[in-house]
Amino acid sequence: MQCVQLDAEGKGEAKFKRRDAAMITAPVQLSSAARDRFKAVIAATENLSAAEKYESGRKVADLGKKHLTLVTPEGTKEATYNFSERKEVTELTTFFEALLNQQTIGFDLDNAIQFDRLSVPKRLDQIETELKSNRIADPDGLVVLLEKIEGDQRVMNYARDHAGKIKRQIQAKK
Repeated sequence: MQCVQLDAEGKGEAKFKRRDAAMITAPVQLSSAARDRFKAVIAATENLSAAEKYESGRKVADLGKKHLTLVTPEGTKEATYNFSERKEVTELTTFFEALLNQQTIGFDLDNAIQFDRLSVPKRLDQIETELKSNRIADPDGLVVLLEKIEGDQRVMNYARDHAGKIKRQIQAKK
């Protein structure tokens, strides 16, 4: 189970639960670039105006139901679908999947720093791969975590250097 709740300022929380595990809740604060992207993908759907048309008519595998709720001063709009062929809906889904992916990776990396420092390089490799594949919604949001690794003397030098390299790559793309 995965869930993201965001307000108009890009602040909220992400929740995810792995099989037979407790629910994990992590705060989310989008950078200004990610917040602008979030607002753009919501606006592209015209604030979920045609939600009943999101589901594709084609037969596709069960990819997991997506449930979107948008609360505005004008009212609440909801959309539920498995798969959509609409470009704007696909972009919205991709944004949220990348945000959840980023939150999960960040949680795993935080745990690795605390409990399994030898796996930190592997987690950093995963971040680098996800960044190259555009499966991170808010790369700027990773900078704080990468700085934390870079400054932690308990983490191997190789991992600290690698975190610094990834951080510089993210900052260079601004």
